[in-house]
Amino acid sequence: MKKILSVLNRLEEGTLVVGLLGLAFMSFIEVISRYLFNHSFTWFEEFARYFGVFLTFLGASLGVKYGMHFSMDYVVTRVGPTVGRIMRIVGSLLAAALFFYVSYLAFRHCSKMFRYGVTSAAMKLPMYLAYAPITLFGFTMSVRLVGEAWRHFKAIKSQEALFPSEKIEDQGEEAGS
Repeated sequence: MKKILSVLNRLEEGTLVVGLLGLAFMSFIEVISRYLFNHSFTWFEEFARYFGVFLTFLGASLGVKYGMHFSMDYVVTRVGPTVGRIMRIVGSLLAAALFFYVSYLAFRHCSKMFRYGVTSAAMKLPMYLAYAPITLFGFTMSVRLVGEAWRHFKAIKSQEALFPSEKIEDQGEEAGS
């Protein structure tokens, strides 16, 4: 199972890197084509928009995996390790519920797009494919946030520090006692 997850993680990261580089390269080609040759590809703007949504949600999912999202943790770091972990558990579970709900709504929307056969204007891409990344990566973020909450829960039980700042605070509290 760990090997499968490792392969999926590398696939996600590789897709994001190659996708961003590819999108930047294609944008460069589009600008050159438009300004030097006075020719614009009709499908590119639409493709860039939908692929940008895909890359955004993929990157957001990876941001959850690596804990790279912006957070305001002033209170969490001031209340002590156990209470801080409980607050992180609650925050992670609330965020997981939110992203699961967003994923559910996106799935309903994709289902309607599929049922009605809606396609994009320039590429004639089925629109359910354009909205599918929201469903997929919203669900992925939910799962990762539940996993994060579980790691915090296990850290409470084992009294392990998950962050370097917790070790410093724990030592400071012990020294001040």
